[in-house]
Amino acid sequence: MSTRTSSEGASPIGYSPPVDDETPDEEGAFPRLTDDQVAKLEVGGSRRPVHAGEVLIREGAPDNDFVVVLSGKIAVVDEGDADGERRILRVHGPGRFLGELGLLEGQVAFFTAEAIEDGEILVVPAEQVRELIAHDPVLSDLILRAYLVRRHLLIGLGSGFRIIGSCFSPDTLRLREFAMRNRLPHK
Repeated sequence: MSTRTSSEGASPIGYSPPVDDETPDEEGAFPRLTDDQVAKLEVGGSRRPVHAGEVLIREGAPDNDFVVVLSGKIAVVDEGDADGERRILRVHGPGRFLGELGLLEGQVAFFTAEAIEDGEILVVPAEQVRELIAHDPVLSDLILRAYLVRRHLLIGLGSGFRIIGSCFSPDTLRLREFAMRNRLPHK
């Protein structure tokens, strides 16, 4: 089984890219939290160590925790189809947070997040994050904007579920309309 980055050749999970290979934040999808913002989140969360190879979020499983990288690196991985092909989509370092819009909406995860370096994370239950962003407009804007841009990027990468059916079928059309109306990444 190999792993391919979305823009480069094969790269196995467990490969630890240098600090400079962290995914750049060109569109506001991967902002860094300030120390004050991390402190606010820490009130409702807990710190814990992570080890290289540890899966923090599993594609297709419920995603109930907001995760902030405090140290180390986390890779966001597309598990691929049945052929076993995995791609590293993003790499996040200290100050960045994981997840996307589905976390706030109670959906399953559209990707896998795996530690590629030992480090420490802050884990905050989604309910605590929803409560906090309801009362902190600056943090709310930062998280919601990042999650909306991430959703757009996921759709552009072709992540999400597949709707299989004839383009002439009314049932297929209803499924596509449902996915679009609910902003679900799909193909």
